[in-house]
Amino acid sequence: MYKLIIYTLILSFYPHFIAAEENNKGICFSKSEQHSLLDDSYHYLNTKFCQPAPWFDNFFIDQKTTKNVRAGTMIRWYNDLIWLDGKGFSYEPNISARLYLPKISKKFKIIFESDTKDTIKELFPDDQSQQTKNALGLSYDVSVKTRSSLNIKATLRPGLEVSYRYIYPFTQQTLSRFTQKVYQNKMVTGEITYFDIDHSFNDKFLLRWANFAGLDTDVEGIEMGTGLTLYHYISPTQALNYRASISAKNKPDYYIDNTHLGLTYRHNIIRSWFFYELSPEINWPKNSLQEQSKDVSFTLRLEVMFKNI
Repeated sequence: MYKLIIYTLILSFYPHFIAAEENNKGICFSKSEQHSLLDDSYHYLNTKFCQPAPWFDNFFIDQKTTKNVRAGTMIRWYNDLIWLDGKGFSYEPNISARLYLPKISKKFKIIFESDTKDTIKELFPDDQSQQTKNALGLSYDVSVKTRSSLNIKATLRPGLEVSYRYIYPFTQQTLSRFTQKVYQNKMVTGEITYFDIDHSFNDKFLLRWANFAGLDTDVEGIEMGTGLTLYHYISPTQALNYRASISAKNKPDYYIDNTHLGLTYRHNIIRSWFFYELSPEINWPKNSLQEQSKDVSFTLRLEVMFKNI
């Protein structure tokens, strides 16, 4: 299995040699096919600042940045085969959906997706034995402007979430994103704050510095984290991201509860709706007694995704 992880690292460099054979269309070509304010806001960064960030977020399906921004329908069925050192293999299927309802209102969406904290698990993983649980609900875009948005989500779990996002560009290559969420899930009340800075080196590489801090009644303390993700555009059907992060808690005392290194290679093959991912990663979790362990894992994901049906 270690050899498989090494082969994946080698694979991350291999696409450099085959990308030239594919369509060499650049990232900075995004154009809204619809004309609603929701679509205009999603394409704002690409059209005005020529940023590859929307392309990477859309290709890797970064829920934290896309779930409340872009109009349209999305259905994802993904199957994860996970190997964890010392524990063997496990299989985790999942499905998520976001159904746009233009005949009822341009602001309503039926959703079937994960909770607030699950949107940051790729960069800030916690307990890998906990499988994501999705909930059916309704999302309403209260306000969507060029740089800001306000969204309310209610689920049948039951749960309620209010999310506000504001984007501020420093330069044509660098922008910041502030997101504030307040949520209630059954007996848990909490809030979580995100602050990201994206810097585009060129149309092939984007560096994202992501930060979060959260507080809820379940944890009874503050959870926080900071991490870097380097996105690498290879071709219209291939991309990589390299991740490094640390997360911490303040109860009973301040301590780093996990250090994370990982990468993901994502490839769209055969049909426009079929993807596979290869994701090796290493985590160094630590408990409140300062006892640290090492978790090495490898994930093969097969995904079927339909968008804007």
